[in-house]
Amino acid sequence: MAWLIYLSRQTEYMDGSIMGMGGNKVNYGGLYNIQGWGAPYFTVNMEGNLCVKADGQETKAGQEMDVLHVIQAAKQKRKDIQFPMILRFPNVLKHRLDALHAAFHTAISRTRYTNTYQGVFPVKVNQNRAIVHDLVCFGHAYSYGLEAGSKPELLIAMSCLTKEANSRAFLVCNGYKDAEYVRLALSARAIGLNAIMVLDMEEELDIIIHQSSKLGVEPVIGVRAKLLTKIPGHYGSTAGKHGKFGLPADRIYEVAKKLKGLNKLHWLKLLHFHVGSMIPTTELVAKAATEAADIYCTLVNKYDAVEMTTLDCGGGLGIDYDGTRSADSDISVAYGLEEYASSIVQAVRTTCDKAMVSHPVLCTESGQAMVSHHSMIILESLSAIPEPKDDDDDTPEQLRTKIQHHYSASNLPTSTAVMDLQKHGIEAYKLAKKLSKRIAGDANTIYNYHMNLSVFSLLPDVWGIKWRFPMMPVSRLNEEPTRMSTLIDLTCDSDGKIDKFIGNAETLPLHPLDPERGGCYYLAVLLSGAYQEALSNKHNLFGGPSIVRVEKSTAAATGFQIATADLGPTTEELISTMRYNVRQDIVGVIQRRAIEIGVWGMVGEAVHTGLTTMPYLIMEDHAASSWKHQGGLDGKDESIIKMVFRQVSRLLCLPFMWSIPSKRIGSAA
Repeated sequence: MAWLIYLSRQTEYMDGSIMGMGGNKVNYGGLYNIQGWGAPYFTVNMEGNLCVKADGQETKAGQEMDVLHVIQAAKQKRKDIQFPMILRFPNVLKHRLDALHAAFHTAISRTRYTNTYQGVFPVKVNQNRAIVHDLVCFGHAYSYGLEAGSKPELLIAMSCLTKEANSRAFLVCNGYKDAEYVRLALSARAIGLNAIMVLDMEEELDIIIHQSSKLGVEPVIGVRAKLLTKIPGHYGSTAGKHGKFGLPADRIYEVAKKLKGLNKLHWLKLLHFHVGSMIPTTELVAKAATEAADIYCTLVNKYDAVEMTTLDCGGGLGIDYDGTRSADSDISVAYGLEEYASSIVQAVRTTCDKAMVSHPVLCTESGQAMVSHHSMIILESLSAIPEPKDDDDDTPEQLRTKIQHHYSASNLPTSTAVMDLQKHGIEAYKLAKKLSKRIAGDANTIYNYHMNLSVFSLLPDVWGIKWRFPMMPVSRLNEEPTRMSTLIDLTCDSDGKIDKFIGNAETLPLHPLDPERGGCYYLAVLLSGAYQEALSNKHNLFGGPSIVRVEKSTAAATGFQIATADLGPTTEELISTMRYNVRQDIVGVIQRRAIEIGVWGMVGEAVHTGLTTMPYLIMEDHAASSWKHQGGLDGKDESIIKMVFRQVSRLLCLPFMWSIPSKRIGSAA
């Protein structure tokens, strides 16, 4: 290809394309709109492979991490690693956290805001130990903390903050609370953590008062406001006055009066609000912040809550999943980190200055925007099968056979009559034209790519709320992807498929599976680091993926090192979650019967392997090489049609004309 010749003189463009000296695009990353949703962390290199830029725009040339090379290195690191797998890039996580704090620091400096920003990570977004640990460590200098919404999450947060955080880091305790939850939160304060219990229901105040007296630990509390500001779309359905959590302003003021009557108003330090995930515009961000700041100022000025210190603006910081930067889509937002931070800081400063109230510490609970980019799911293709046609026309293979028959008959020694030659020639000519049209029509064929995947286990949001993640091939992006495709999973469920993609597309452009490449054709699901692991279920007892941690390395020639490669849940572990005693209920029963029949040697090995590996398919080399190329124009088709057209044209004294209509692929963006 031309790009091989002009390798040193190519230019990488914003859309992931690479242009050679002749100006011809030889890289198809732009088909997936990687320049829209991927910046500044993802690009396509000159080899046609997806790459990660761990330091965003600051990533130096040559320091990109080639995802195909990462997969190969992970397989070398651990020989028994299985697909599907998650690749985690903690350096991207650090960059996101740094970028968030830089955005707030800039906004605070420019507006002369007189207090600080101090965020927390909501553990519910991804409870994985490595992720929570990384965020607290990376955020130590920022006093970055954690938010918990349940007792298990609270225990995780207590442990991690005790080991890694500085003493100023917030531990925000959200969610409905019983006495046990309150005791845990008070215990967190007893061991020196900066735990704040946020009232989601007014009744929780009595529980806190009682448990505080019982344990002798004074709490710090906040109140969640149920704002009137609403956001449109899927996430706005539980906001506003019909919101699931929080208290309206008048009830918040009653809480303040009750605390004052008990001489405990100094407990009240924080006001919290959350209007929903993926807030589409900064106008709505500012509107919600203004409404909440007004309640905050009223508490200080009218209800004497002068020891209030913090305004927690909750979550809602969105990311652009489809790369459109649109305010009209559930999967996109019309702003970036800088605009988000500026809208909050400006709104709160203006409101507080008007009320002559000191500027509060600003807190946000941004989770999705922090962890989505650093994690991708790698799926393995198993086979590709074309959707059946509605008509009963001959298949391309049948047409090839008929053409060969007529061509052979016209060359038999006994077939010397001109009419006989013309008869076979004309039939072959007609069939060749039909084959040409059929192949052109096959360009519109939709292929079902069977993937080593459970949608329910790996991408539950795709099934549950019809979410669309950006997806693209890991490699071969210097070749045109010519197949309009949908993805089919392994489960015995009609919902186990993906047929909706970003850009409102119903197909995804993919490449034909090529046995000569060893059958390894990988698909990456990007921006998938939030919620998917936490929401995963065990339909058909398929479980979670293998997890590979990929760290930046200036010492390695590849620019990365595989820090860890962990196998996903084994079949034995998954069966155990259903309350089976695997050794007794499964192995023991099968073993007794197999010994009776005399086949335990063979059966025992199969049972052991089945239990100690992941339940997903294990592709062997011979299986990959047995895949057949299905559909599409290959060299054999072209030579057959050209040969027939040329021979028949000569026989009938017709001019030779050759034309196959170009193929069309489905758009993914």
